[in-house]
Amino acid sequence: MSSRIALVEDDEDLRDEMCFQLARAGFDVFGCEDGVSLDRHLAGSGCELVVMDLGLPGEDGLSISARLRATRPGLGVVMLTARGRLQDRLDGLDRGADAYLVKPVDTRELIAVIQTVLRRLAMPMPTPGRQEWLLRYRSLEIVSPEGKVISISGMEVILLRELAKTGTEVVARRQLIEALGHDYLLFDQRRLDTAMSRLRHKLEEVSPERSPIRAVRGVGYVFAMPLREDDDIT
Repeated sequence: MSSRIALVEDDEDLRDEMCFQLARAGFDVFGCEDGVSLDRHLAGSGCELVVMDLGLPGEDGLSISARLRATRPGLGVVMLTARGRLQDRLDGLDRGADAYLVKPVDTRELIAVIQTVLRRLAMPMPTPGRQEWLLRYRSLEIVSPEGKVISISGMEVILLRELAKTGTEVVARRQLIEALGHDYLLFDQRRLDTAMSRLRHKLEEVSPERSPIRAVRGVGYVFAMPLREDDDIT
């Protein structure tokens, strides 16, 4: 069965073209011109994901996204807008978007992002009380024991995969640096400390009571809770 998508775009020509391209890619897509028509569609038919412009007549896309996140937490939201400043992107993600794309966007990229978000939404929810973290290295994500998903960088994936290899044992600085492809003797180790500090801060934001990364002075780092790789996202 085709995934159902609502496309919210007030430019009629652009909306029709995008609906055509998404339908050709195999999605069951319905075009909406504003938040009112989107609400009407969701009440009558529903969908799995919304692709939405921000500059809409009436209620803007940021407000709609925040409202949807509060009332329909299982609904995917992809923002598609001409607002490309960093603060705009941060605002969009903070208001509930799963992804934020800046116009003009290649249809192939939009389809790939939609498919990624849909795969993520289709994953089973983590079991309450689970004590392990899940590393989804292909989608650049780590999931906390509480089920909160954190986006991570490629460098952070490499570091976490090294930490996962040894369970809850300490991983030497040299092993981490060489995993990043650098010469241990020439590498500025402050860069490793900065990267680990940034990663630890990301994890503490969603799990402040159970921050798993520990520094072992003069030795290296340890992931002090079970960390399992989970790459089954296809």
